[in-house]
Parts: sequence; C-alpha cells; structure tokens
Amino acid sequence: MKGILIFVILIFVSLAAILLGIVIGSITIHPLALTPTQKLIVFDFRLPRALEAYCIGSSLGLSGAVLQVILRNSLADGFTTGIAASSGFGAALSIAIGVNIFFVPIFALLSGLVGVFFILSLSSYSSNKTDLILAGIVLNIIATALIGFIKYFFEESIGSIVYWLMGGFYDVSFSKVVFIFTVLVVVLIVIIRFCVELDILSFDHTTALSMGVNVRFFRNLFFVLSSVLIAVSVSFSGIIPFVGLIVPHISRAFAHSNLKLYLIFSTLFGGSLLVLSDAAARGIMPMGEQLPVGILTSILGGLFFLFVMFRDRGNAKVEY
Repeated sequence: MKGILIFVILIFVSLAAILLGIVIGSITIHPLALTPTQKLIVFDFRLPRALEAYCIGSSLGLSGAVLQVILRNSLADGFTTGIAASSGFGAALSIAIGVNIFFVPIFALLSGLVGVFFILSLSSYSSNKTDLILAGIVLNIIATALIGFIKYFFEESIGSIVYWLMGGFYDVSFSKVVFIFTVLVVVLIVIIRFCVELDILSFDHTTALSMGVNVRFFRNLFFVLSSVLIAVSVSFSGIIPFVGLIVPHISRAFAHSNLKLYLIFSTLFGGSLLVLSDAAARGIMPMGEQLPVGILTSILGGLFFLFVMFRDRGNAKVEY
C-alpha cells in the first residue's frame, strides 16, 4: 500500500516537473493563458524539450538501477562504467568530420554498442563482477583519450564538440521523443519480464548458479539493455553524468526490498530530476542564455558521489 502511494506521488511529481519545464525559461509562460506566440514556443520547443528530458532522465535512472544490481556496486552507472564516454566518442567523431546532424545519434549509438562489446569481451574470461567495473574504467580512459585526440586534431570543430559533450537539449522534436520513449518502454518491459532473474543476480555468483539461473547470459543481457538506454540518451543529449548514480540511491530508500518498485521508482524519479535540472539550468542564467544541464548534474553528482563513497567505504554490497 505504501509503495502504491509513493508511485502515485511520483506520477504527480513527474507531471509537475514537466509543467515547470514548460513554464520556466527566458519568457515566463502562464499555461492557462497562452498568446499565439507563446503557443508556438510551448508546442514547438518547450513541450518536446521537457518530454525529451523526462524520457532521457528515466532511461538514465533505470539503467543506473539495473547496473547497480547486476554489478552489486553502489557506484555503478553509465558514466563510471565508461559506456557514456564510448558513445560520446562516436558523437564527437561525427561532429569533427562534419557529417549531417541527423547521423550524430547513429554514430553515438554505434560507438556505445562497440564499447559494450569491448567491456563484455574483456570480462568474459572471469565471472568476477569487479572485472566489469575494471573493464569500464579501461573503456572510459580510452574513450576520453580518443575524444581528446579528436579535439586536438580537428581544432576547427572543438567548440561544437565541447559544447555537445557538456550535455543539454538544443535540437528537440516530437519524433525524437517518440523514438526515445519507445526504446525506454521496450527495455523496461523486458527487464520487468525477467525481474526474478535480476533479483537473483543481486546474490553472489555461486548462490545464483545454485538457484538455476544462467548468470553469464542474464548478466550480459541486462548489461546490454542498460547500455542501449545509455547510448540512446547520449546520442540525443550529449553526456549527462551522475543521474544514473543519484536516482537509484534515493529510489532504494523508498522501495526497500521490492525490486520492481525500485526499478519503477528509478524510472519515474530519473525523469523528474532531469526535467527540473534542465529547468534550473535555464532559469539561473540571465538574458535567456542556457547553462548545459550536464554541468549542473556534474556538480550535484560529484557531491553525491563523495557522500556514497565514504558511506559505503569497506562495504560494496548493495541492497535494493
């Protein structure tokens, strides 16, 4: 009963966050008294922007929750596992060589999936969950170095690359929202379908095997599903760090030991957090300027990362 109440509250919070995302900006808009010009602003820009931010925040929240369960590590998310940096490399390369803006998300998605294959290949020689984290660190280092090389070699494109890598919502449309939402829903359905197997993966390797679960198959399946969510998010909005780290921790406090509620709460809360962060990033800048939302989430996430690191020092076991 308490879980249902929190679910209803999160639905209302989500709607309120999207409404704030529409109202806040260089021009304050009253949603019940729109002028013709304000209608154009709302339906051509602010509404698709708020919806896209919500879907991407939900994707990052859900992916972070799944990664923290299968890796049994409270510091795991798309940023710390290197998947976001891998996708960022593909986007930076496409911007540098001057391909059509339409193909930037495709480059980001493909390089993100290559990064996932790289991580799974490196960790395939061991069943130790720590190897996935170490492989992610290696991927992060390599992808960051390659991005640095691109910025050095394609100096004329460095402004566009740096601005994109800081994360934000600048080129939004309802068609993009539909695509991101579709991917999110499909992945969420699959994860909920195999929720029992995901639950068992939160135990140690030997215990999970004794319960009849193909540990390697399901761990790779959930890892790939999480990576798809991260790669799609990065391909449309750049690198927005730490949402996948913050959201699961807060959701865990409300879901307690119910895994399905934990996943759903992370999805809903992730969307609300990113919409509000984007609204705040626009609201704090004067003269209609926009602060990249990735800067704001980096500040919040850095402080939260330190909090979690010291709290979990000497105890990497995650209980959702």
